[in-house]
Amino acid sequence: MYKSLLSLFIIVTEVKFSFTGRRDNPDRIDIVDMTKPTTWTSMSLYYGAMEKRWKMCTNCGTPSLGTGMHLEQSETSGSMHPAVIPSEYLLSRLTVIDLTGMTAINPTIVLTLDVALQWAALKHDPREPTLLLFRFGWSEEDNNNINIRTCACKVPGLSYELAEWIAANLSHVVGVATDAPTFESEQTREFASRTVSNVLGRSGIYMIENVHFRRKVPEQGCLSLAMPLKLLNSVYVPARLTAFCPAVNENRQTDVHVVMALRKDIHAQARLPNSRVYDVNLDEILS
Repeated sequence: MYKSLLSLFIIVTEVKFSFTGRRDNPDRIDIVDMTKPTTWTSMSLYYGAMEKRWKMCTNCGTPSLGTGMHLEQSETSGSMHPAVIPSEYLLSRLTVIDLTGMTAINPTIVLTLDVALQWAALKHDPREPTLLLFRFGWSEEDNNNINIRTCACKVPGLSYELAEWIAANLSHVVGVATDAPTFESEQTREFASRTVSNVLGRSGIYMIENVHFRRKVPEQGCLSLAMPLKLLNSVYVPARLTAFCPAVNENRQTDVHVVMALRKDIHAQARLPNSRVYDVNLDEILS
């Protein structure tokens, strides 16, 4: 499925990505897939329920949909959609905020502004487009804490004040991500407008949830490439997230940063006869 999504992404944006590592060793780059798989069945159930306006427990996130990207809650009237995110915002520096030690003590922790400012990545505006990835240590076993019928969930998240700080002060942060099903914490989950999703979405910051850590990822030095399913009439879509990290010995500290270039590549190749590659109607498939 995700091979087809990648092909769709490249066709729509007409962009090619080339990357290199250090000048003296350009091959030392680890490519890490951070995507939790999404099935066509889960997509059909989710978008079918949204179209029929069924009541859903969206304040607990949608873990069954896999890795998902959104800008605002679906109940709001925002005009931003994943399909209009600039391509240069989808290829960005990756900074990991590791909170697993804190969530081991308090699984439903609310990351407040005063605690978050202890990390330099959150205290100072980065120098280039950056995706902030909050690693809470969420796992498949934690899905048992979500009661969909009563919309009761125990999920770690961000405080509203922290989201406001990111939106107002970190001008180079183009996106935030988490391994939990939602960014909403106990402080924001029951509100309609005073939510993390709304304050970040109104500022043009996209959000990626259900990120899957298959292996250890360095806190600094990586680049990330987000590839959302580019549906025009949806603010929440499945996405693929890939990290490009320096391949170094885990026991040795390094200041190596992966460097990637993004260039325009427009082909004048004639359309293939009897081909529907450019006529794929995703709305028709999902219905």
